[in-house]
Amino acid sequence: MKLLFVAGISLVVFFVRIQSSSSGLIESEMGFSANKTDVFGIEQHGAAIVGTEAEEKRRSLAIFFILFVLVLAILVVHMLIISKIHFIPESLAIVILGAVVGSILSYSKNDWSEIEALSPGLFFLLPYMFFLVLLPPIIFENAYNLNKGYFFSNIGPILSFAILGTAISALVIGFSLYILGQADLVYEFSVFECFAFASTISAVDPVATLAIFQAVKVEGLLYMLVFGESMLNDAVSIVFAATAIRHSRPPLNSLDPTEILLSVSLTFLAMFTLSAFLGLVIGLLSALMFKHVDLRKTPSLEFALLLVFAYIPYGFAEAVSLSGIMAILFCGITMSQYTQQNISPVTQITFRQTFRTISFVAETSTFAYIGMAFFTIKLNFQPSLIFWCIVLCLVSRALNIFPISYAVNKCRREVQISMKNQIVLWFSGMRGAVCFALVLYMEVEKEKKSVILTTTLFLILFTTLFLGGTVMPFISFINKCYPDERPRRRRRRTKKGRDGVMMSKTKEMTTFGSDEWTPRRSDTSDRSSTAAGRVMQRLFVRRFTSTERQENREKLTALTRKVLDNDGGTESEVDECAPGTPLLDSVASET
Repeated sequence: MKLLFVAGISLVVFFVRIQSSSSGLIESEMGFSANKTDVFGIEQHGAAIVGTEAEEKRRSLAIFFILFVLVLAILVVHMLIISKIHFIPESLAIVILGAVVGSILSYSKNDWSEIEALSPGLFFLLPYMFFLVLLPPIIFENAYNLNKGYFFSNIGPILSFAILGTAISALVIGFSLYILGQADLVYEFSVFECFAFASTISAVDPVATLAIFQAVKVEGLLYMLVFGESMLNDAVSIVFAATAIRHSRPPLNSLDPTEILLSVSLTFLAMFTLSAFLGLVIGLLSALMFKHVDLRKTPSLEFALLLVFAYIPYGFAEAVSLSGIMAILFCGITMSQYTQQNISPVTQITFRQTFRTISFVAETSTFAYIGMAFFTIKLNFQPSLIFWCIVLCLVSRALNIFPISYAVNKCRREVQISMKNQIVLWFSGMRGAVCFALVLYMEVEKEKKSVILTTTLFLILFTTLFLGGTVMPFISFINKCYPDERPRRRRRRTKKGRDGVMMSKTKEMTTFGSDEWTPRRSDTSDRSSTAAGRVMQRLFVRRFTSTERQENREKLTALTRKVLDNDGGTESEVDECAPGTPLLDSVASET
């Protein structure tokens, strides 16, 4: 494995050399063609053709380079898993890998102008393609695999953390940066730019947050509370940032502060509500479609239609100036609740695993790009701004977590967020892919964009390296300072317990049901227990006959037998996949 990694780095160097030589060749070809006149007397026509070919070659090499970096990143994550290095988040390892690759790329060039010329070719997918291709699968996968019973039973506190908490964080950071800028202590921005920047860096990394709460062994309800807050936080930050940027342009920027605050609040509420409603409606339409159109005998068509419905809310919402992220979030929750019960077991497994894989690749690509950006983008370093942003992020996180937790504890006696869990939640405010992509998407002056981008990069690096890298010692320290008041039940140590916690989202589907920190379905209220639930089930879920259920079981069992036979599986392995096993029962019972 180490030899493969070294060979991969060597190939990166080799690729950079090829890129350098090809760039020179392209330039020479373009220069030669520019001095030619074709037989029809039309000058520069050949140069335009060669220029187009040069751009295509550059982009093809860029795609190859991105894919090769992804191969290295996946191998790094695999090395972390097999080496049992559980205290390092995989996002940190991928950022370091990206920095290594970026340094090789930068030092192979003569000056920054060549780096800046190469960067658009390498990273033409960002930022617009991030919001079109990479971000939707991340949000949809989180929503689709959500434990809906715990989510909706805690919807009040979750919305408080996600909306009110993000608003507190954005306001504290935004107004503080504006005041510091007016005092000439940091780089000066306008009030709208400060609020937009503050909204972008208020988005926390949900993967690292969940890993922390797995490590601290919090209660199931609190785990879901934090997961819901982290998931909605990204969408809320995006809406806040878009609202601030929209109000920075005329004629909205000519309003007085009270009118601006009222307009921003109403715009956010309207965008949030309408986007969520749009996602809900499209999710229910997909449930009706799969209820009345039986595609279970053609899983390929079934999967294709399901994939299209997953992306429809994002495109439609963006087309009508709503939040595509918020729409796809609630569409994923709705499809997981109703549409999933109308599809075949094979498609259920395929769809979940496909989106889990796409989500992993999307996040890996973004973190690798963050690492490479340190060396492949011209940075505008402002030490005072970076320092104050780090301080304000920690302070705003405290002003967010502790007051809202106090209010939640007062309103919900049965769910008490202990001081230990509040401190760990405050410490888990790492920044990641979403805030970096939002900064790339901001439309500000070139110099200000460079300052904001540099500050965000160092903020992500600090929170990932310091907060993420020291989380396990910090948790051990907090456990000693705040010992559990209730005696912990003695449990048999399992192999999973001995291995520790891997700060990763690469768990496979076969471990969902055995996840110690994911609430069991039996612990939640049945989704059909209420009258409204029964009505929704009757309207949007197909009632399968006993014969159809048996056909689903037999089809999944036959497919498993075929795969094991082709793989050389033994008879005992095949028997383990017969009807009655937990995995097949859990999947087939939903059809």
